[in-house]
Amino acid sequence: MLHSDIFYLFLIVAIGYIVGHIKIKGFSLDISAILIVALIAGYFGITLPSTFKFFGLAIFIYAVGLQSGPGFFESIKENGIKFNLIATILLVLIFVIVFGVGLYLSLPKGIIEGTFTGAISSAPALAAALELKNSPNISIAFGVVYPFAIIATIYFVRYLPNIMKIDLEKEIKDYEEKLKLLHPDIITKNFKITNENFKNQKIYKSQIEKMTTTVIERVESDHPIDPTSEDAVLHYGDIVRVSGTKEQLENLKIILGEELPDSYTFHDDMKSFRLLVTSKEIVGKKIGEIKELKSLHATITKVRRSGIDIPPYPTLTLMLGDKLYVVAPKKYEQKLIKLIGNDLLKYPAADFLPIALGIVIGIFIGSIPFSVPWVGTVKFSFVGGILITALILGRLGRTGPIVWQLSPHSNTLMKVMGQLIFMATIGTNSGRFLMEALKHHGWVSVIISLFAILIPLYAVSLAARKLMKLNLLDIMGILAGAMTSTPTLTAINESTKSDYPSIGYAAVYPFAMVLSIILAEIGVKFF
Repeated sequence: MLHSDIFYLFLIVAIGYIVGHIKIKGFSLDISAILIVALIAGYFGITLPSTFKFFGLAIFIYAVGLQSGPGFFESIKENGIKFNLIATILLVLIFVIVFGVGLYLSLPKGIIEGTFTGAISSAPALAAALELKNSPNISIAFGVVYPFAIIATIYFVRYLPNIMKIDLEKEIKDYEEKLKLLHPDIITKNFKITNENFKNQKIYKSQIEKMTTTVIERVESDHPIDPTSEDAVLHYGDIVRVSGTKEQLENLKIILGEELPDSYTFHDDMKSFRLLVTSKEIVGKKIGEIKELKSLHATITKVRRSGIDIPPYPTLTLMLGDKLYVVAPKKYEQKLIKLIGNDLLKYPAADFLPIALGIVIGIFIGSIPFSVPWVGTVKFSFVGGILITALILGRLGRTGPIVWQLSPHSNTLMKVMGQLIFMATIGTNSGRFLMEALKHHGWVSVIISLFAILIPLYAVSLAARKLMKLNLLDIMGILAGAMTSTPTLTAINESTKSDYPSIGYAAVYPFAMVLSIILAEIGVKFF
């Protein structure tokens, strides 16, 4: 077993991790060290089966898609056209530079095509080019350029804050403040109903909630209240506790009347709970579908997800790890906890059916051909099919009894493990013929690719920042997605200590991958 593929895989990962965590004046190679170690191993004859690469890609992309799914579709609504326009400009610039310089220098057609697909680190684009013209020069140029392109992209995007002299911590803070503006904090206030209209007509709790988009969580009244009723009549003189945004509560004050101090004590058996959604029975369900809440007389006052407050609309789908703020009778505490879960460690971390089934569906979708005008038949490919499937499943949360979401620990493990396997495999397979290819074809392809990558990356970053006023985290994610570079995404997530760039990455990756295939086929057919 000392000379087995498994031994070499974990040896490369172990050495890469050790090298990657060595810091010299604050600089470290981090996870990209694994690629460098793998290239050296490949040069000395160690290779890993290409199936390892696809296995690593499958679990990495699937985990990224599941995690990004809930935010992806919101991002598409808000910034989809803008983000994908940036990706399009970047890829077209790289295409123009590679083919323009290559034709000017009279390089062989196969070398130019291989240089382009290697520069954008796109194996699907390479496969598309080889399908139209099976030239060995395409594969050789791809193999020469690919590792340099990956490393150049990783380090450019990772150190973009330094290049553009932008304070990364401030960008993260601004990003989070923007999220809060889109999703204002939900607070609680007490009111005494002093509006005379409540004397003259029957006004229900649900009417006020619908009118003001707030949640009335407690009612104290001198009038009898039916505990079995799903709604309640509000009377003049009643005291209520209401949850909503600051603006909503200010509007509500006009309707109800007098605001009371937060210290007011309600004389009932109700208690406020903060519970994590971890029960497999409610993950992926809409709040309105959880009928048990009514039997427990429980009211969800707000949902906190990824650091932001979300109003508890009946149509809101609960995600694993959501924090629910719930008001319910104290006597139902244990039943409520059992319903919600409140323990991530008890969530089934090794439920492999959704993982396996989701990847199978993704591979099937990626293999379906479709026609593009003037180009012909193309496919989403292995990676694209899995990503699109995972984004949709991550957004759905569950389908019948199948819960697609993973616990945060499982998701992180899948992403890291998949990325390590992928980088180790592509490194050994590129390293085995890297020096030979450089010797026969020189450094022309590498120089052209670096020129074609770095100038457009900088120009597009500058335009996105200065003209479109985008947050740096969005720019970094867009660049990684446009270059279809999964190692770059991992590197920037690690350097920013957040998953915020994953939203931009997921927003452009599917389109960028299809566009890269189309550009590769245009290059083969028309140049």
